[in-house]
Amino acid sequence: MVRAAKRHPVLIYFVLAAAWFWASLALDRVKGLHFWAPLVGALAPAISAIFVTAITAGEAAVRQLGRKLWQWQVGWRWYLAALGIPLAEALLAVSLAQLGGVFQVRRIDMVMLRASMPALWVTFVFAAAEELGWRGFALPELLRHNGAIKATLIVGGMHALWHWPLILLPRMWFSDIPVLPWTISVLADAFVFTWIIRGTGGSVMLVALFHGMSNIAMVFYNGIQPNWMPLVKCGVTVAATVCLLLATGPSLRWQTHKRSQGASP
Repeated sequence: MVRAAKRHPVLIYFVLAAAWFWASLALDRVKGLHFWAPLVGALAPAISAIFVTAITAGEAAVRQLGRKLWQWQVGWRWYLAALGIPLAEALLAVSLAQLGGVFQVRRIDMVMLRASMPALWVTFVFAAAEELGWRGFALPELLRHNGAIKATLIVGGMHALWHWPLILLPRMWFSDIPVLPWTISVLADAFVFTWIIRGTGGSVMLVALFHGMSNIAMVFYNGIQPNWMPLVKCGVTVAATVCLLLATGPSLRWQTHKRSQGASP
């Protein structure tokens, strides 16, 4: 295990994270354990990343990985990007759906939204647990030997595949969502994650904020007719990623950051 992890750390990480998460979904089928399935599964990326880091690089590297969660001293523009991009995409999607006649405000359950407001912090906790693995561990490892675009597509592909049972299995959380547009959306979002990681010097906190806000912003998409929602979401996300690539180039970071940060992720 140790030798394999040192030679292929990202592969071993993904196998462990997928095995843990997919096995945890079995809890969803056990009476009385439905509540614990998402809690146990959400920890899979973080625990897998910590384990692989521990057996390949030792305690100091684990501490360094953990510090990425609290790396908050970045420019205010990165907070604006992490929290604002998902909302901007959602509002654009709503506007396009409204123009196309496929949006209805009453589809958004405002009562449910208000009731869940006090617990929104849980969304960011789950996002942090995921991103410690995907963007805190796997992405930097891949960036050591690959360009930003290739590394992004690999991590995005693994991240999408990791979620697939939630779509492909019956009676799961995403069972009513078509897998292709959803996967394309995840791959497109992966470029924004990489851009934030590279621009902030590896802050998992900031990508967790982006991840969590992306999940929260999905409430706006609920107003779009179900047969149109995945396509509109996919189109808006891809358009945003194209704009990002045009602005940053294949390095996925601003030229000012490229000169000042040098060897940052």
